[in-house]
Amino acid sequence: MISRSRLIAWLLWPVLAFGSAVALAEPVEGAAKALHLLDYIGADYPPTVSAGKVVDEAEYREQQEFVGTLQGLLADLPERPQRKALEEGVGALRQAINERQDGPGVARQ
Repeated sequence: MISRSRLIAWLLWPVLAFGSAVALAEPVEGAAKALHLLDYIGADYPPTVSAGKVVDEAEYREQQEFVGTLQGLLADLPERPQRKALEEGVGALRQAINERQDGPGVARQ
């Protein structure tokens, strides 16, 4: 006969394993989302701003929102030596968007 504590341990093991897998997967998902946002900004920003003027106001606001989301995703990534450079790069990207720099230059950042 299986003791009650052993039965509970066997029942909780899959829950703990699943919870651990989810916790470990979150930073990877955040990194994937960050890459997607960078790709999106790089593709959609250039036609949004031309010669320092916003051509599509709704799209421009969306770009500002996405770069803010991107900064939040980077802040949630595990602490690594490369993270500071990423944060600085995204900060420069945000500044370029806020300054309404030309699209092709921003897309290359």
